[in-house]
Amino acid sequence: MLMFALSGAANVSAATKFADVASYQPDDVVYFKNLATDQVAGVVVKLTEGGGYINPKANKQIASAKAAGMKVSLYHFARYNGAASARSEANQFAQAAKNAGLGTDTVMVADVEDNGLKTPYADTVTFQKQLASWGYHNQVTYSMASWFWAKKLPLNYPIWVANYSANMPQVDNAAAWQYTSNYAGKSVDMSYDFTGIFTQKNSSVTQAPTAKTVTIQYKPNYGIALWQGLGTSKYATGRYLKTGTSWRVLGEAVINQQRWYNLGGDQWIQATYTSKPYGQYGLIQPKTVTTKTSGQLVNGLVQQKVIKTLASGTRWQVTGVAAWAGAVWYNLGGNQWISSKAVL
Repeated sequence: MLMFALSGAANVSAATKFADVASYQPDDVVYFKNLATDQVAGVVVKLTEGGGYINPKANKQIASAKAAGMKVSLYHFARYNGAASARSEANQFAQAAKNAGLGTDTVMVADVEDNGLKTPYADTVTFQKQLASWGYHNQVTYSMASWFWAKKLPLNYPIWVANYSANMPQVDNAAAWQYTSNYAGKSVDMSYDFTGIFTQKNSSVTQAPTAKTVTIQYKPNYGIALWQGLGTSKYATGRYLKTGTSWRVLGEAVINQQRWYNLGGDQWIQATYTSKPYGQYGLIQPKTVTTKTSGQLVNGLVQQKVIKTLASGTRWQVTGVAAWAGAVWYNLGGNQWISSKAVL
Protein backbone atom coordinates (compact mmCIF):
# COMPACT_ATOMS: atom_id res chain seq x y z
CA MET A 1 0.00 0.00 0.00
CA LEU A 2 1.27 3.46 -0.86
CA MET A 3 1.89 5.57 2.24
CA PHE A 4 2.12 9.34 2.25
CA ALA A 5 3.57 11.84 4.69
CA LEU A 6 2.69 15.49 4.81
CA SER A 7 6.06 16.30 6.22
CA GLY A 8 8.04 13.09 6.15
CA ALA A 9 8.02 12.89 9.92
CA ALA A 10 7.92 10.06 12.37
CA ASN A 11 9.31 11.30 15.66
CA VAL A 12 9.44 14.97 16.56
CA SER A 13 11.64 16.29 19.32
CA ALA A 14 10.34 18.57 22.06
CA ALA A 15 11.96 21.59 20.41
CA THR A 16 11.50 20.94 16.71
CA LYS A 17 12.93 24.15 15.29
CA PHE A 18 16.43 24.77 14.01
CA ALA A 19 18.10 27.74 12.37
CA ASP A 20 20.72 27.99 9.66
CA VAL A 21 23.32 30.73 9.66
CA ALA A 22 26.04 32.12 7.41
CA SER A 23 28.43 35.07 7.60
CA TYR A 24 25.39 37.41 7.52
CA GLN A 25 24.39 36.36 11.04
CA PRO A 26 26.15 37.17 14.35
CA ASP A 27 28.64 34.77 15.92
CA ASP A 28 28.36 35.68 19.62
CA VAL A 29 27.01 33.39 22.34
CA VAL A 30 24.19 35.78 23.30
CA TYR A 31 22.72 35.54 19.79
CA PHE A 32 22.57 31.75 19.92
CA LYS A 33 21.31 31.66 23.50
CA ASN A 34 18.45 33.94 22.46
CA LEU A 35 17.58 31.48 19.69
CA ALA A 36 17.72 28.59 22.15
CA THR A 37 15.33 30.46 24.46
CA ASP A 38 12.81 30.35 21.58
CA GLN A 39 12.99 26.52 21.65
CA VAL A 40 15.41 26.44 18.72
CA ALA A 41 17.38 23.28 19.44
CA GLY A 42 19.80 23.17 16.55
CA VAL A 43 21.72 25.26 14.05
CA VAL A 44 23.20 24.48 10.64
CA VAL A 45 26.30 26.59 10.04
CA LYS A 46 27.43 27.43 6.53
CA LEU A 47 31.01 26.21 6.36
CA THR A 48 32.03 26.28 2.70
CA GLU A 49 30.91 27.32 -0.77
CA GLY A 50 32.13 26.31 -4.19
CA GLY A 51 35.80 25.46 -4.58
CA GLY A 52 37.49 27.91 -2.24
CA TYR A 53 35.25 29.89 0.12
CA ILE A 54 35.21 29.19 3.86
CA ASN A 55 32.85 31.14 6.11
CA PRO A 56 35.12 33.38 8.23
CA LYS A 57 32.62 33.32 11.11
CA ALA A 58 32.07 29.55 11.06
CA ASN A 59 34.42 28.52 13.88
CA LYS A 60 33.04 31.10 16.29
CA GLN A 61 29.43 30.38 15.27
CA ILE A 62 30.02 26.68 15.93
CA ALA A 63 31.56 27.36 19.34
CA SER A 64 28.82 29.81 20.34
CA ALA A 65 26.03 27.46 19.26
CA LYS A 66 27.57 24.62 21.26
CA ALA A 67 27.88 26.91 24.27
CA ALA A 68 24.18 27.66 23.93
CA GLY A 69 23.43 23.93 24.10
CA MET A 70 22.39 23.58 20.45
CA LYS A 71 23.12 20.69 18.12
CA VAL A 72 25.49 21.86 15.37
CA SER A 73 25.33 20.69 11.76
CA LEU A 74 27.15 22.06 8.71
CA TYR A 75 26.26 22.96 5.14
CA HIS A 76 28.12 23.48 1.88
CA PHE A 77 26.69 25.72 -0.86
CA ALA A 78 27.23 23.78 -4.07
CA ARG A 79 28.73 25.38 -7.19
CA TYR A 80 29.95 22.17 -8.82
CA ASN A 81 29.60 21.38 -12.50
CA GLY A 82 30.98 17.98 -13.36
CA ALA A 83 32.34 15.08 -11.34
CA ALA A 84 35.79 16.57 -10.79
CA SER A 85 34.53 19.78 -9.21
CA ALA A 86 31.96 17.82 -7.16
CA ARG A 87 34.73 15.70 -5.64
CA SER A 88 36.91 18.77 -5.09
CA GLU A 89 34.13 20.62 -3.24
CA ALA A 90 33.43 17.56 -1.11
CA ASN A 91 37.10 17.34 -0.15
CA GLN A 92 37.14 21.00 0.84
CA PHE A 93 33.95 20.60 2.91
CA ALA A 94 35.25 17.53 4.71
CA GLN A 95 38.67 19.04 5.42
CA ALA A 96 37.11 22.26 6.73
CA ALA A 97 34.81 20.25 9.01
CA LYS A 98 37.78 18.36 10.43
CA ASN A 99 39.72 21.60 10.86
CA ALA A 100 36.74 22.97 12.81
CA GLY A 101 36.99 20.01 15.17
CA LEU A 102 33.72 18.33 14.18
CA GLY A 103 33.65 14.54 13.97
CA THR A 104 32.31 12.23 11.32
CA ASP A 105 29.01 11.92 13.20
CA THR A 106 28.23 15.54 12.21
CA VAL A 107 25.23 16.07 9.92
CA MET A 108 26.62 17.39 6.62
CA VAL A 109 24.25 19.15 4.23
CA ALA A 110 24.62 19.64 0.49
CA ASP A 111 22.84 22.94 -0.29
CA VAL A 112 21.94 22.45 -3.95
CA GLU A 113 19.98 25.40 -5.33
CA ASP A 114 22.22 27.40 -7.65
CA ASN A 115 20.57 27.80 -11.06
CA GLY A 116 24.00 27.64 -12.66
CA LEU A 117 24.32 23.93 -11.88
CA LYS A 118 24.09 21.99 -15.14
CA THR A 119 23.89 18.40 -13.87
CA PRO A 120 22.84 18.72 -10.20
CA TYR A 121 21.53 15.15 -9.84
CA ALA A 122 24.66 13.34 -10.99
CA ASP A 123 27.06 15.81 -9.42
CA THR A 124 25.31 15.67 -6.04
CA VAL A 125 25.60 11.87 -6.07
CA THR A 126 29.34 12.24 -6.78
CA PHE A 127 29.72 14.92 -4.07
CA GLN A 128 27.98 12.77 -1.46
CA LYS A 129 29.97 9.65 -2.34
CA GLN A 130 33.21 11.58 -1.97
CA LEU A 131 32.08 13.05 1.35
CA ALA A 132 31.20 9.54 2.57
CA SER A 133 34.73 8.40 1.67
CA TRP A 134 35.94 10.79 4.40
CA GLY A 135 33.67 8.97 6.88
CA TYR A 136 30.83 11.49 6.81
CA HIS A 137 27.74 9.32 6.41
CA ASN A 138 25.20 11.56 8.16
CA GLN A 139 24.27 13.54 5.08
CA VAL A 140 21.22 15.57 4.02
CA THR A 141 20.23 17.15 0.70
CA TYR A 142 18.74 20.67 0.81
CA SER A 143 16.89 22.53 -1.92
CA MET A 144 13.66 24.27 -2.87
CA ALA A 145 10.47 22.26 -3.19
CA SER A 146 10.39 22.98 -6.93
CA TRP A 147 13.71 21.18 -7.43
CA PHE A 148 12.39 18.06 -5.75
CA TRP A 149 9.17 18.25 -7.77
CA ALA A 150 11.29 18.40 -10.93
CA LYS A 151 13.40 15.44 -9.72
CA LYS A 152 16.61 17.41 -10.10
CA LEU A 153 18.15 15.81 -7.01
CA PRO A 154 18.77 12.32 -5.62
CA LEU A 155 16.81 10.96 -2.67
CA ASN A 156 19.54 8.65 -1.37
CA TYR A 157 19.81 10.77 1.80
CA PRO A 158 17.11 12.57 3.83
CA ILE A 159 15.86 15.79 2.28
CA TRP A 160 15.44 19.26 3.75
CA VAL A 161 12.89 21.28 1.79
CA ALA A 162 12.57 25.07 1.52
CA ASN A 163 9.01 26.21 0.84
CA TYR A 164 7.94 29.61 2.16
CA SER A 165 4.64 29.97 0.29
CA ALA A 166 2.77 27.04 1.85
CA ASN A 167 1.79 25.67 5.24
CA MET A 168 3.72 22.42 4.68
CA PRO A 169 6.78 21.28 2.69
CA GLN A 170 4.62 19.89 -0.15
CA VAL A 171 7.28 17.24 -0.78
CA ASP A 172 6.59 13.75 0.55
CA ASN A 173 8.91 12.32 3.19
CA ALA A 174 10.74 15.56 3.90
CA ALA A 175 12.99 15.20 6.95
CA ALA A 176 12.90 18.96 7.57
CA TRP A 177 11.09 22.02 6.28
CA GLN A 178 12.55 25.53 6.00
CA TYR A 179 9.44 27.67 6.32
CA THR A 180 10.78 31.23 6.62
CA SER A 181 13.84 33.33 5.86
CA ASN A 182 13.00 35.97 8.47
CA TYR A 183 12.15 34.20 11.70
CA ALA A 184 10.66 36.60 14.28
CA GLY A 185 12.05 39.52 12.27
CA LYS A 186 15.63 38.39 13.01
CA SER A 187 16.71 37.88 9.37
CA VAL A 188 17.51 34.23 9.95
CA ASP A 189 16.16 31.11 8.23
CA MET A 190 14.08 28.79 10.40
CA SER A 191 13.04 25.19 9.85
CA TYR A 192 11.03 22.41 11.46
CA ASP A 193 12.88 19.18 12.16
CA PHE A 194 10.52 16.26 11.60
CA THR A 195 12.92 13.43 12.41
CA GLY A 196 15.32 14.75 15.05
CA ILE A 197 18.27 14.82 12.63
CA PHE A 198 19.04 18.48 13.29
CA THR A 199 17.86 18.84 16.89
CA GLN A 200 18.41 15.57 18.77
CA LYS A 201 22.03 15.14 19.75
CA ASN A 202 21.86 11.34 19.67
CA SER A 203 20.05 11.21 16.33
CA SER A 204 21.58 9.94 13.10
CA VAL A 205 20.28 10.13 9.56
CA THR A 206 21.01 6.44 9.20
CA GLN A 207 18.41 5.63 11.84
CA ALA A 208 15.15 4.58 10.23
CA PRO A 209 12.30 6.17 12.21
CA THR A 210 9.36 4.07 13.20
CA ALA A 211 5.95 5.42 12.34
CA LYS A 212 2.32 4.87 13.24
CA THR A 213 -0.01 4.99 10.26
CA VAL A 214 -3.70 5.34 9.49
CA THR A 215 -5.76 4.73 6.36
CA ILE A 216 -8.60 7.07 5.44
CA GLN A 217 -11.94 5.25 5.62
CA TYR A 218 -14.69 7.46 4.31
CA LYS A 219 -17.07 7.34 1.34
CA PRO A 220 -15.62 5.89 -1.91
CA ASN A 221 -14.17 8.60 -4.19
CA TYR A 222 -14.40 11.17 -1.38
CA GLY A 223 -11.98 12.45 1.21
CA ILE A 224 -11.81 13.99 4.67
CA ALA A 225 -10.76 17.52 5.56
CA LEU A 226 -7.24 18.39 6.67
CA TRP A 227 -7.31 20.93 9.50
CA GLN A 228 -4.79 23.46 10.73
CA GLY A 229 -4.59 23.67 14.52
CA LEU A 230 -6.77 22.21 17.26
CA GLY A 231 -9.78 23.21 19.31
CA THR A 232 -11.41 26.58 18.82
CA SER A 233 -8.40 27.87 16.88
CA LYS A 234 -8.54 25.24 14.12
CA TYR A 235 -9.54 26.00 10.53
CA ALA A 236 -9.96 23.97 7.35
CA THR A 237 -6.96 24.08 5.00
CA GLY A 238 -9.10 23.36 1.93
CA ARG A 239 -7.22 20.12 1.32
CA TYR A 240 -8.88 16.69 1.43
CA LEU A 241 -7.25 13.28 1.95
CA LYS A 242 -8.85 10.59 -0.22
CA THR A 243 -10.41 7.38 1.02
CA GLY A 244 -7.92 4.52 0.82
CA THR A 245 -4.77 6.63 1.21
CA SER A 246 -2.46 5.94 4.14
CA TRP A 247 -0.62 8.52 6.21
CA ARG A 248 2.05 8.65 8.88
CA VAL A 249 0.91 9.81 12.30
CA LEU A 250 3.12 11.97 14.52
CA GLY A 251 0.79 12.63 17.39
CA GLU A 252 -2.74 12.32 18.74
CA ALA A 253 -5.09 14.56 20.66
CA VAL A 254 -8.52 14.27 22.24
CA ILE A 255 -10.39 17.57 22.55
CA ASN A 256 -13.97 17.64 23.86
CA GLN A 257 -14.33 13.90 23.20
CA GLN A 258 -13.15 14.21 19.57
CA ARG A 259 -9.97 12.33 18.64
CA TRP A 260 -7.47 13.83 16.19
CA TYR A 261 -4.29 12.62 14.49
CA ASN A 262 -1.35 14.88 13.66
CA LEU A 263 0.15 14.41 10.18
CA GLY A 264 3.02 16.89 10.43
CA GLY A 265 3.44 20.50 11.41
CA ASP A 266 0.12 21.64 12.88
CA GLN A 267 -1.98 19.56 10.42
CA TRP A 268 -4.72 17.35 11.89
CA ILE A 269 -7.46 14.94 10.79
CA GLN A 270 -10.38 13.43 12.68
CA ALA A 271 -9.57 9.89 13.81
CA THR A 272 -13.16 8.73 13.44
CA TYR A 273 -12.75 8.62 9.64
CA THR A 274 -9.64 6.42 9.74
CA SER A 275 -8.70 2.78 10.21
CA LYS A 276 -7.75 3.55 13.83
CA PRO A 277 -10.74 5.55 15.15
CA TYR A 278 -10.01 4.76 18.81
CA GLY A 279 -6.44 5.96 18.91
CA GLN A 280 -2.94 4.49 18.95
CA TYR A 281 -1.32 6.10 21.98
CA GLY A 282 -3.47 4.79 24.85
CA LEU A 283 -4.49 8.29 25.94
CA ILE A 284 -6.54 8.59 29.11
CA GLN A 285 -8.14 11.92 29.98
CA PRO A 286 -8.49 12.71 33.69
CA LYS A 287 -11.19 15.09 34.89
CA THR A 288 -8.71 17.28 36.75
CA VAL A 289 -4.96 17.59 37.34
CA THR A 290 -3.00 19.17 40.17
CA THR A 291 0.35 20.83 39.60
CA LYS A 292 3.11 19.15 41.59
CA THR A 293 5.61 21.87 40.73
CA SER A 294 5.25 25.29 39.19
CA GLY A 295 4.09 24.28 35.71
CA GLN A 296 4.41 26.23 32.49
CA LEU A 297 1.18 26.64 30.51
CA VAL A 298 1.85 26.83 26.78
CA ASN A 299 -0.28 28.01 23.90
CA GLY A 300 -0.35 25.37 21.15
CA LEU A 301 1.25 21.95 20.89
CA VAL A 302 3.32 22.35 17.74
CA GLN A 303 4.59 25.92 18.09
CA GLN A 304 4.60 26.17 21.86
CA LYS A 305 4.69 29.58 23.49
CA VAL A 306 4.75 29.90 27.28
CA ILE A 307 1.87 32.11 28.37
CA LYS A 308 1.95 31.77 32.17
CA THR A 309 3.21 29.70 35.09
CA LEU A 310 0.72 27.82 37.23
CA ALA A 311 1.41 27.74 40.97
CA SER A 312 2.33 24.45 42.63
CA GLY A 313 -0.58 22.58 44.22
CA THR A 314 -3.35 24.18 42.13
CA ARG A 315 -6.07 22.03 40.57
CA TRP A 316 -7.31 22.45 37.00
CA GLN A 317 -10.11 20.99 34.93
CA VAL A 318 -8.93 19.00 31.92
CA THR A 319 -10.72 19.36 28.58
CA GLY A 320 -8.35 17.31 26.44
CA VAL A 321 -5.24 15.17 26.28
CA ALA A 322 -2.55 14.72 23.63
CA ALA A 323 0.48 12.61 22.79
CA TRP A 324 3.02 14.96 21.24
CA ALA A 325 6.82 15.12 20.95
CA GLY A 326 7.31 12.01 23.07
CA ALA A 327 5.24 13.33 25.99
CA VAL A 328 1.65 13.53 27.20
CA TRP A 329 -0.03 16.93 27.43
CA TYR A 330 -3.26 18.03 29.10
CA ASN A 331 -5.55 20.67 27.64
CA LEU A 332 -6.82 23.22 30.17
CA GLY A 333 -9.16 25.04 27.79
CA GLY A 334 -8.82 26.68 24.39
CA ASN A 335 -5.41 25.80 22.99
CA GLN A 336 -3.67 25.88 26.40
CA TRP A 337 -1.58 22.86 27.40
CA ILE A 338 0.52 21.66 30.31
CA SER A 339 2.96 18.75 30.33
CA SER A 340 1.96 15.64 32.27
CA LYS A 341 5.38 15.80 33.92
CA ALA A 342 4.30 18.91 35.82
CA VAL A 343 1.08 17.50 37.30
CA LEU A 344 -0.22 14.72 39.52
